[in-house]
Amino acid sequence: MRTIGEVLDRNKGIGPGFDFLRISLAVSVLFAHSFLIAEGEQFQYSTPPLALMHASIIPMFFTLSGFLITGSALRLRLKDFILNRGMRIVPALAMDIFFAAIVIGPIFTTLNLRDYFSSYEFISYFANIVGLIHYVLPGVFENNPFPYTVNGSLWTVPFEIGCYVLMALIIFTRLLKRPRVLLCAALVFAALIFVSLAYEWVPFGGEGRIFTATNHFLKSDGRALYVYFLAGILLYLFRNKIPFHPAIFGAAILLFFLAAFDAFAALPQMPVKLLLIPIVAYATVYIGLSPIPRIPIYDRGDYSYGIYLYGYPFQQALVTLFPGLKSPWLHFGISLVLVTGVAMLSWHFIEKPTLALRKKYSFTARKGDAHEELPAATIPSPSSQKEEVPVRASPAFPTTGNVG
Repeated sequence: MRTIGEVLDRNKGIGPGFDFLRISLAVSVLFAHSFLIAEGEQFQYSTPPLALMHASIIPMFFTLSGFLITGSALRLRLKDFILNRGMRIVPALAMDIFFAAIVIGPIFTTLNLRDYFSSYEFISYFANIVGLIHYVLPGVFENNPFPYTVNGSLWTVPFEIGCYVLMALIIFTRLLKRPRVLLCAALVFAALIFVSLAYEWVPFGGEGRIFTATNHFLKSDGRALYVYFLAGILLYLFRNKIPFHPAIFGAAILLFFLAAFDAFAALPQMPVKLLLIPIVAYATVYIGLSPIPRIPIYDRGDYSYGIYLYGYPFQQALVTLFPGLKSPWLHFGISLVLVTGVAMLSWHFIEKPTLALRKKYSFTARKGDAHEELPAATIPSPSSQKEEVPVRASPAFPTTGNVG
């Protein structure tokens, strides 16, 4: 029986389906947000297809990120790993934040510009760049069906940053070279995460909010994403021992559908959530390693990060400009064309030129490493399979009707 490692080797370290998977996940986020933004507070992710999206898209992004990033982390020095992540994630994120605050905000605010630019909400919005999430710009989108929220997708940014910190710690302690020890540590870490979820316990915070910044990275709606990220890391490290077989993939999909449709409703929900982690993680990697062709138009660059990152504010703007646009399906169709164009501009004029600087400054893997070159993904972002690029963030829709 073939293993994940053998499939990677046969493809020279490249997963042929990962580009398809990234674009599909980013577009799925856009699709789900169309319902939330067009229908507002009354909408819930309760219908089966959307419930499936809600349960899997962001965990798959983080699993994808953990798996692909491990390939580069094994070869990079710690400082180069950090620089690579920063150069992949920060430029597009900063552009999104500045564009929303400086261009979209003044156009759509109900306040006069003096009050807008002097508002605390305007100033604090720039903290999003470092993972301190603020969804509101003064007077912006306040009459939309889902009001005030400028970019709900940003809720995953703290967890993406947290995952990079976690990987940096793993690189520093050399645990990537000791997979069995890392597996034991990951199991302990996962247990602590799920205990904290069971009791809604937030370290260094709670009601007192002692360390507000820390709470941004440990909110209950995203703590489990660290576990999915670790699952991706472990799938890569144990790739030569884990079978790659359609029967296992089929069983994983079946169990996922059963869980999503409440077939296990009689069981305690925490064990079911634990069961979903290896199921979703394996399915993610299996799809990424499958021979799925890239999607036309989207095969000219890595547009997944831009679609994820810029989608929400442009979807909100679309609803403001055309208040009669009530159909989520029509809203999705229009916003997909619009946001794809924005993502293309971001990739070709911001992200790709920044990534080119890595060659100039030699932020590359050490020579002589036995591991094959693998693209690093980021939550929604990674780039072409020939370059190492990050996650993104990336990225997502609210757990309930409320963002964050």
